[in-house]
Amino acid sequence: MILDIDFVRAQFPQCSDNPEHVFCCNAGGSYVAQPVIERMQHYNQHTRVQPYYAFTPSQEAGQAMDAARQGWALALNIEIGELTIGPSTSMNSYVMAQALGAAWGPGDEIIVTQQDHEANIGVWRRKAEEKGVTIREWAVNPVTGLLDPADLDQLLSDRTRWLFFTHCSNLIGTVNPVADIVQKVRSQGTAKVCVDAVAYAPHHICDLKALGVDIYLFSLYKVFGPHQGILYVNGQLSDQLLGQSHYFTQNVDSKRYNPAGPQHAQIAACRGVLDYFDALHLHHGGKAGDSAAVKMAAIHTLTFGHETILARPMLEYLNQSSKARLLGKVHCDDGDRAATISFKPLRKSSADVTTLMRKDGIGTENGNFYAPRVLKNLGIDIDDGVVRVSLLHYNTLKDVERILVSLDSAL
Repeated sequence: MILDIDFVRAQFPQCSDNPEHVFCCNAGGSYVAQPVIERMQHYNQHTRVQPYYAFTPSQEAGQAMDAARQGWALALNIEIGELTIGPSTSMNSYVMAQALGAAWGPGDEIIVTQQDHEANIGVWRRKAEEKGVTIREWAVNPVTGLLDPADLDQLLSDRTRWLFFTHCSNLIGTVNPVADIVQKVRSQGTAKVCVDAVAYAPHHICDLKALGVDIYLFSLYKVFGPHQGILYVNGQLSDQLLGQSHYFTQNVDSKRYNPAGPQHAQIAACRGVLDYFDALHLHHGGKAGDSAAVKMAAIHTLTFGHETILARPMLEYLNQSSKARLLGKVHCDDGDRAATISFKPLRKSSADVTTLMRKDGIGTENGNFYAPRVLKNLGIDIDDGVVRVSLLHYNTLKDVERILVSLDSAL
């Protein structure tokens, strides 16, 4: 089935606010779906009180938050007690570094990659240095920026406590085979696995039990929702970790790793993302009784297929150009290339290229995107950085045509 792009764009009021503007910096934050806006407005207008007390507005406020938590636990195939909705993935990562690091000490080792956003490198590095833990780096290919899972054979040992890596780099765009990597780690020792999915979740909401990860994080403000972060911590692991909330909320699942307490209206609005997914699924022939796994798989087939159609002409153009260096895989034929496309102009600065493109109404950007270590290991200046064009399923082929015309002129 082909994605009904008109239906999709009708769910995002931002698409019609400025129809002449091409928004292609989605990796920094997506448009917000209409059901999210409606849930946020309803909460603030009718139930903006302390939730979970006995009077009616308070009860309704708590029910709205519960609906969001229950919905996301179901969508991710996890227990509700394994879910935390916090203010952002960066903050959730920081909190988890305190929880994990409390048990680390000299002689322990962790593995981090050169491919990650700093939020999924910096917190673990700092905690390891504080605790005297050895840090091992999973290096990227210096030309493509890709990770080779075979390299883990030389990094994993009986001293490895954790492997931290990204599901999909916010610059390289290629999807790492998480389930295969987890299986490799399990076969070689007792190390745990934490995956940052900030750059992948906008393209696919995964079954976390199928992936087999111990911790998984992503940001809903990049998945059509409010500024909140989803955190999964495997229940068996959580019992071994130091809680990060008040001592009297240590056993409250929703607060254990949320030291500031939940942001009520924002959490309630998180359910709106799932409302949008429900509508998208039903509009494209899905059934109301379909399981979450069936629904998410069907949505992924629709949206990722459309995004591949969008990405292909851009990848072909950049791969053939003598004026730019493309990062990551040069094609999307293997089904593991997101429509997050970064490149280094070879005849102009990245800043000059984005300035010219913005004059054409193309909303793109340049820089290191909080991933300077990636660029440094690719031999790219981290200040000027690269140009990034990031597309999602509400983008159109007309958008891509306009981007390519502008890009060709700018280069």
